[in-house]
Amino acid sequence: MCLIAEVVHSCSNEKVAQAAVASIGSEFAGKVRATASVYGMSMGAFAARTVIQFDRNCGGEEKQALRRIMKGADQPILIALEHILKPAVDGVVPGSVDA
Repeated sequence: MCLIAEVVHSCSNEKVAQAAVASIGSEFAGKVRATASVYGMSMGAFAARTVIQFDRNCGGEEKQALRRIMKGADQPILIALEHILKPAVDGVVPGSVDA
C-alpha cells in the first residue's frame, strides 16, 4: 500500500486519528482540538474528516508534494497527517469541514 493510502486508511478512523495527532505533539494537538471545537467536533473526528476530504479533493500535484514531504521522513504518516491538517488549523474557515 502506498504511504498516502496508508495515511488515509489509518487516519480516517477517528480513534487512530486522535492518537496520531496526539503523537505529533501537545502544541499541535491543542491547535487541532481548538479548531475542532469551532465545528463542534472532537479532535479525532475533525482529523479523520479532514483526511477524508483531502483524499477526495486533492489533485495529483498535491499528492506529489505530500509524497516528497514523506520521503525519507522518520515518521512519514505523522508528517503527512500534520501537513494535511495544518491548513485547516492555521486558517479556520467556516464551512471548510463538513460537520
